[in-house]
Amino acid sequence: MKKHWFWLIILILAATALRLAWLDQQSLWYDEGVTWMLSQMPLSQLIDWTAADIQPPLYYLLIWTTDIIFSDSEWALRFPSIVFGILTIPLIYTLGRRLASIHPPAHPSRPSTIPPALHQPANQLTPHPPIQPSSFIIHHSSFALFPFLAAFFFTVSPLMIYYSQEARMYTLLTFEATLASYLLLKIVHPTVKETQASSRLNLRFLNPLLYALVSAAALYTHYFAAFLLVAHAIYAAIILWSSGTSRTKLFPLLLAFGGSALLFAPWLPILLARLGDDPSYWPGALKLNEAIRKVAISFIAGETVFEQTGWWLTLAFLVLIILSLICLLTPNQPATQPLNHSSNQPPTHPNHPSSSFIIHHSSLFLILWLFVPLVLILTLSYQSPKFNPRYALLAWPALALLLAQLLTHLITRPYALRFTFYATHLLFALTIAFVLAISSFSLFNWFSDPRFSKDDFQALAQFVKERKKPDETVLLSSGHLFPVWAYYYGWDGWTPLPWMLRLDVNRVTTLSMANTIAEAVEGQAGVWLVTWQDEVIDPTGVVPFWLDRIGERQQDAGDFWGVGLKHWQLNPRRFDRLRDNPIQREANLNFADQVDLLGYTQLNDSELVLFWRPRQPLPDDLVFTLDLIDGDGFNWSRHPLTGRLGSDDFPPSRWPIGETIITHHQLPWQIGTPPGLYIAEVELGAVAPSAAGSTATAAGDFAGWDILDAQGRPQRRTGLLEAINLSDLVEPDSGPLPQDDEPLVDLFPIIGLRRSILLQESAQPGDRILLALLWQAGEYNMDDISVTFDLIDSTGVVHQVGSSFTPSRRFNLPRWQSGDMVLGQYWLDIPPETAPGPATLQLHIINVTAYPYDEVFPFDEIEITPTERNFKPPAQVDMPLGANFSNQATLIGADCAAGCRAAPGESLSLTLYWRAEASFDTSYTVFTHALDAGETVVINADHLPPKPTTGWVPNEIIIDPITLVIPGDLSPGTYPIEVGLYNAADPAFSRLPLAGGDNRLILPQPITVTN
Repeated sequence: MKKHWFWLIILILAATALRLAWLDQQSLWYDEGVTWMLSQMPLSQLIDWTAADIQPPLYYLLIWTTDIIFSDSEWALRFPSIVFGILTIPLIYTLGRRLASIHPPAHPSRPSTIPPALHQPANQLTPHPPIQPSSFIIHHSSFALFPFLAAFFFTVSPLMIYYSQEARMYTLLTFEATLASYLLLKIVHPTVKETQASSRLNLRFLNPLLYALVSAAALYTHYFAAFLLVAHAIYAAIILWSSGTSRTKLFPLLLAFGGSALLFAPWLPILLARLGDDPSYWPGALKLNEAIRKVAISFIAGETVFEQTGWWLTLAFLVLIILSLICLLTPNQPATQPLNHSSNQPPTHPNHPSSSFIIHHSSLFLILWLFVPLVLILTLSYQSPKFNPRYALLAWPALALLLAQLLTHLITRPYALRFTFYATHLLFALTIAFVLAISSFSLFNWFSDPRFSKDDFQALAQFVKERKKPDETVLLSSGHLFPVWAYYYGWDGWTPLPWMLRLDVNRVTTLSMANTIAEAVEGQAGVWLVTWQDEVIDPTGVVPFWLDRIGERQQDAGDFWGVGLKHWQLNPRRFDRLRDNPIQREANLNFADQVDLLGYTQLNDSELVLFWRPRQPLPDDLVFTLDLIDGDGFNWSRHPLTGRLGSDDFPPSRWPIGETIITHHQLPWQIGTPPGLYIAEVELGAVAPSAAGSTATAAGDFAGWDILDAQGRPQRRTGLLEAINLSDLVEPDSGPLPQDDEPLVDLFPIIGLRRSILLQESAQPGDRILLALLWQAGEYNMDDISVTFDLIDSTGVVHQVGSSFTPSRRFNLPRWQSGDMVLGQYWLDIPPETAPGPATLQLHIINVTAYPYDEVFPFDEIEITPTERNFKPPAQVDMPLGANFSNQATLIGADCAAGCRAAPGESLSLTLYWRAEASFDTSYTVFTHALDAGETVVINADHLPPKPTTGWVPNEIIIDPITLVIPGDLSPGTYPIEVGLYNAADPAFSRLPLAGGDNRLILPQPITVTN
């Protein structure tokens, strides 16, 4: 026995060293800051706080007491957790010894099947005991190994070391859970000596009273302790049933459980009032598979491994456990002398309980302890997905005891075959080595890898203290982080945004926060913004938005683990903006009567803020697209901005109806885009069913919503946001590039052409094609040049196909800096008379000031294909029309399939026949609407014609097929069809009028919707 206690003391010393190591090296994090704050309160305020919180008061009362003795340093605040973490080691050892001594009781209605010899020392075992089918009794030789292994696992557990170094209640709860479990076993399975001593000293009810005290203390430490008591109650009920509801056990158990309930009764109304009232997380459903996975990783590998690594380590560990179970469940062959029996022990019968793995009362107790709390915690958390593996920490000792029990059986079971004997011992050694390896790996991360450290409020507060000027202030977002901030920074010189005692996800920051910010920054020249969990409370970035409006961001805020810091220099002349309308330009776009885009504000060249107001509950998945164009129809986006509106933490489904919500968008400028005014094309719609659950990456992944007019009539699906300003040239992220050694066009040191981009390799006569050129300025770029473009066809005829007064928009060359790369875009119109065959594009660079010149450079080639244009009108149409649109195009007729009749949910084919009357300078969109009696659009089929109008040549016939989808809820009846042309690049969406002045044509044959 002394030898056993010696090794236990070694474990305790090792545990102490591991838990004290670098105890105050890391900053307190938020929860620990709350612990400190409560320890500074008067007792009455402490009780009131916890009554309104999700945690009961016992742990905080303990820290309130130790604070008086040890002060409130990080070391002192965390030391009680270490104490209870260390005390649990001898306790779990003692509990293991208690479990090892349990013998299954005989049912009073039948004789015991346990041979009397099994209750005797090992050297008095009978040679061939009867078959024991009901339970497994730990062999006498394993009596010390089992509890020692359990204590060893607790000692080296990275999870237990982690929480022993945290100023929270979890090691206290684990200690109380272990002590309560030990006391329950003393009540249900008393030894003969304990029974005799209790009767002699009249101490029969001492253990039940102690259990009541400890279990009530656990409930006052953490509400989830109730789930441990449920596991205890189930086990006690099983024992009572198996022993015939013995009065000698019934009354102590009633006293134990009833006493704990009575002691907790004063706090029960507070618990019931708080039940289900936890605003610190969003409503929703817990992902059980993820939660179980995280619990497994945490229990095996701790909190300081990456999830993917931890999962592989957990799977490897489970493989070892499964192999151990297979060994134990494999029937053992009889032998005259098992390899691991001493020579003075008799052989063991194959059905002896030491040679078969059958669930024993001790194993049942541990299984209930491990799984009942975990299942109940997951069940409670299912409707509120706030879950962390630490909530189940009170069940962890059961895992250590089960593992110790399993390995003890593995190593002490008699084996007849030499191979099996050595294989099981190797498996035992591998498991122990693996436990040590996982612990070493996890603890190395904890003590040395900053990626696993606690949020570094300490360093951040010190940084601000050293750099904050007297005329600067501090803002906290979210405001509930103030306890840990006050611990390191003090109680003065900061403002929480918003002020709240604890996290409430429903108090999302709105634009009205401008009033609080105005009060906080009054008379200040700068502001430091500390952010932590701001993605929850300020998910739309309201606070940075207002600070950007009144100041300039500085690049001196540092970088801190887990906590954000930003710095602004304020401009007092801009403070009035906090009281003004934050919307710079109104848009007032009504998307499908679901949500309004009120307007927008451009913060800088790259960031656009949009203002939304929901009209009704929105779906989670709304896809938003943004493209940058200019008035000539050129696209200046590096790539179309397409993504889900809102954020994961604040999706549109959580946007309050009628509240103004902002979203931030990075403008995707193409490299080389010149400064100037641009237009943003925006669309909004719901994710298409086929794209649900994936990230929308193209416009086809969602169904765009109609933009409605004031009468609720669909007008279009694309909104235009004007006057998007780009104040400076867009340069590569790496900065200016050196001059190209082999440019396509070399007119250096004035200008050079680095790249030509033709989006098509061939064209037909009469087509309009897009050309993009990437220019680079030379050292002497003072000439105000213009450019023209020629096409030399296969017969050698030169056709002028385009021109521009500057190389790029209105950004003339003298405004460029040496080395600047500037993108230019041009429309090239291929004349109808161009001969088919290979053609060459050549460039004229012209200067008419100072020293005039006209330099010509061939730079690209294109294939001119024979024309496929149709100049023959259809012989017959369903609806002859002859509608002339401003002498530019005539709608000569239309065909409508099936007599223009269709049922709801069906599709109807409509074909329009256009004849070009003159060349177009504008690319028009065709609108095709079905109208109800109130002229509300019920079917919208706006589209670009098969060939852009800028490519139409006089007398060309354009066949324009359209598919009209009849809504499934459209009532039977007749619906007129209006058609026409409008300019989608014009914010007013101006229509091309008919010769008579009307801006639309009503087709003579309406759509008939049938039943």
